[in-house]
Amino acid sequence: MSLEAISAWAQLIAAIGVIGSLFYLGVQIRQNTRSMRAVVVDSLAQSFADLVGPMAQDIAVLRAFAAAGSDWYKATDDDRARALPLFFATFKLFENAWFQQRHGTLDPEQWEGWDPYIRLYFRQPGVKVWWQSRRKVFAAGFREYLETSEPIADLPPVDRLIRGEV
Repeated sequence: MSLEAISAWAQLIAAIGVIGSLFYLGVQIRQNTRSMRAVVVDSLAQSFADLVGPMAQDIAVLRAFAAAGSDWYKATDDDRARALPLFFATFKLFENAWFQQRHGTLDPEQWEGWDPYIRLYFRQPGVKVWWQSRRKVFAAGFREYLETSEPIADLPPVDRLIRGEV
């Protein structure tokens, strides 16, 4: 076998090795993407559970959240004081979900559940009042998404659920 033939075989083997490495890298990237998406979904779910946990433990907190969301001006000072940090945390969580879907790390099917929920809360009259004083602490793209979104007609807000109006 000549030196040229040996060189040709070596180049062929190297090319096959490169192709195999690229295939392996593609599989690893796909698995990593799936794993990241699962982590994002889990993280958002856990953050939401952490947020609503205090409301489930203390009915006064839930009622304050619902009262301030329903009508900012009719809510008591205590209700607004309880609702303020909850509104902020809720909308920061919503902003995170929006950001994750925008960058493709939140699966579109997961976003289908977040989107109407976010719009439902944003459209509450009391939230709209709060939003006007706090909108600048959120990303411009998130503000635009919310402010140009359509209302959700078939999801009752929290205050109606509390009253049993389903």
